[in-house]
Amino acid sequence: MPTFPTDHPALQAQLDTQIDLFTQMSRHAVDAAGQIGELNLRMMRQMFDDSIRFGRALAACKDPFQMGAVAMRETQPTVEHLRAWQGELMKVLGAGTATLARDANNSSWQAARGAESFMQAGSGGAAPDGKAAHAPVR
Repeated sequence: MPTFPTDHPALQAQLDTQIDLFTQMSRHAVDAAGQIGELNLRMMRQMFDDSIRFGRALAACKDPFQMGAVAMRETQPTVEHLRAWQGELMKVLGAGTATLARDANNSSWQAARGAESFMQAGSGGAAPDGKAAHAPVR
């Protein structure tokens, strides 16, 4: 089984850059998942409170013909809560996407520089550390 070459600083820098990118992406994904979880929990609490308020308003109706008007009046806050939740969700997802794109762009340039120096070292010349770029295959 071939061994992994660890004596090339350019390759090590390339791998470090990739690991940093994956670490950043994972961190952002976990942060976004936590924010979405908190947002959903808040929304569930609001929906629960709205449903209790809605049930109480319907139970307080003396005239059955008023139930339609009461139902329409009491659903408006629920719809507003849903709109607010959707807006907050889009903010979280938009911010997460922008952050991931920025990190990927920054890391891709670093990775490209590391790959370029590794490829130049492996093209037959001496590696930057003065050693042979690769061992001949036998």
